[in-house]
Amino acid sequence: MLILLGLWFLTVAVEGDCPVKCKCTNLTGKAFKVDCSLRNLEDMPSFPEETEELYLQENLLTTVPAGAFDNLVNLKKLNLSSNPLHCDCKIWYLIMWLADGGMDTVSGIKCLSPSSLHGKPVSQLSGKQIASCSRPSRLCSDFLFNDAFLYALLLVLFFVMILCLKTFKMMKFEISKRK
Repeated sequence: MLILLGLWFLTVAVEGDCPVKCKCTNLTGKAFKVDCSLRNLEDMPSFPEETEELYLQENLLTTVPAGAFDNLVNLKKLNLSSNPLHCDCKIWYLIMWLADGGMDTVSGIKCLSPSSLHGKPVSQLSGKQIASCSRPSRLCSDFLFNDAFLYALLLVLFFVMILCLKTFKMMKFEISKRK
């Protein structure tokens, strides 16, 4: 009887942390397998911290939001295959997270768009390939032109300061002692 009650408690605890559209299975002790595959997910849900295996294949995920996997310190398997990932600046979190991770298995994380990166594994992307993330370089001539108003204001303030100094120099103050 106590064993059945314990199993029921573990099932309730798993279901309480499990994302609504996903199925969570207790692997061993506190380790969970979270299966969110084929659920038409467009947004990334929150996962239990004890997740060791995460299956997100064949959904409609276009990006992985920053911080989505930060609490999954025990994650060993991740499958993101067959998702229409858009590899723009928002994909940097996933690139960096994969580089830092020590997972046993990472499956099928590839770009669908833009067309120049179609089929490219996310782990092989470089900064030069993700053009939308590069900032336009600012030339010195742009700086001078864009900040001309500030230079004009600085020049006016300089002349006002010189005028004030000349005015103070011409003034004479007398200090008289009162008895």
